[in-house]
Amino acid sequence: MKKSIIYLVAAVLPLICASCAKKNVIAGHLDGLDGDSLRVEIYDVTNQRTPINTIDVLAKGGNFSCEIPETEVRGLLLVDPASGLRAPLVFVPGESAKIGGRIDSLVVLGGSDFYKDQNEYETLCNEDRLKLREIVAEYQALPPTATDAAKDAVMAKYDAVNDHIASLTKDFITRKPASLFCATLVNHLVGEDGKDALEVLELIPDNVKQGVMKVYVDQATERATKAKARAEAAELVKDGMAAPVFTLKNEKGEDFNLSSIYNKGKYIILDFWGEWCYWCKKGIPDMKQLYKDAKGKIEIVSIDCGDTEEVWKKAIVDHELPWLHVYNPDGTGDGIPLKYAVTGYPTKVILNPDGTINKTIVGEDPEFYDYVKSLIKK
Repeated sequence: MKKSIIYLVAAVLPLICASCAKKNVIAGHLDGLDGDSLRVEIYDVTNQRTPINTIDVLAKGGNFSCEIPETEVRGLLLVDPASGLRAPLVFVPGESAKIGGRIDSLVVLGGSDFYKDQNEYETLCNEDRLKLREIVAEYQALPPTATDAAKDAVMAKYDAVNDHIASLTKDFITRKPASLFCATLVNHLVGEDGKDALEVLELIPDNVKQGVMKVYVDQATERATKAKARAEAAELVKDGMAAPVFTLKNEKGEDFNLSSIYNKGKYIILDFWGEWCYWCKKGIPDMKQLYKDAKGKIEIVSIDCGDTEEVWKKAIVDHELPWLHVYNPDGTGDGIPLKYAVTGYPTKVILNPDGTINKTIVGEDPEFYDYVKSLIKK
């Protein structure tokens, strides 16, 4: 990671506004900074974990101006070094942004075309976002004795407002398909089936798809296409349907075919997991106890998704996992997880002895263990 030091003092707002006329400049005034400095972290859009560059900017009295020395679209984090509070922003080469508000509630006031469109969109959605905050506060204020019905009622309000924001977003992109900013919004429309995102992607002109915003368009296209495929797969893996058969390698490098363990009098548990997954590992002791208690009545097939082969093989040994193991080479989003419409980890798919799907349970949920125990008692 490289580091740059920039000392740019903008003592009065007119100077800041003048700097906004320059390209590649992020400038403005932030209230509530704990000091006279601001850190700008620059990220590759496809890797938001480690900054590729960090710029320290003087922000005397909250006024700042920072030139971004990048020629590609980047993700930015504006960070108050004293408090640690941060705000995300997209940088587009050749554009300039005018910023206001606070570091924990940053407002894009305008700038060049990209940021003018962002300001218009955020103004459009502002009322709904305030409603979401109120609903979150309402949910958090529910007493511990609140019924599931009470919780569901609050969540229904949240979902309704979220759906309205999605509708506003789709309409905004439809009105301005050539807007560079709109290319960053498509990801918000992917949803469960990718339908809305794929519809607006058809409207975005080729010069935007292949231009500076290509990375955002490609991300949205990939996510929406997979969401569509997952939604289609979900229609084929409902309870009572035949489970998709697969052949994958076990830890010895041998082929394992799912159908080879059908019709042997055992319920089959397909355990989609990964060593990287905290909740997957948290459930291992309970899985081992279940396997021991139900010996001869269930078979577990753990399907590793998202680890390297080396990490996967080591995890089997380290955790002393006594059941069947196979490796999905396509990661967490493709291959067998996609065929089974897996949306989260762990996911456990319970099969009847004949290979039909009995029930799918997502997450590390006590319901899974109770349900399997009820099955084997029958």
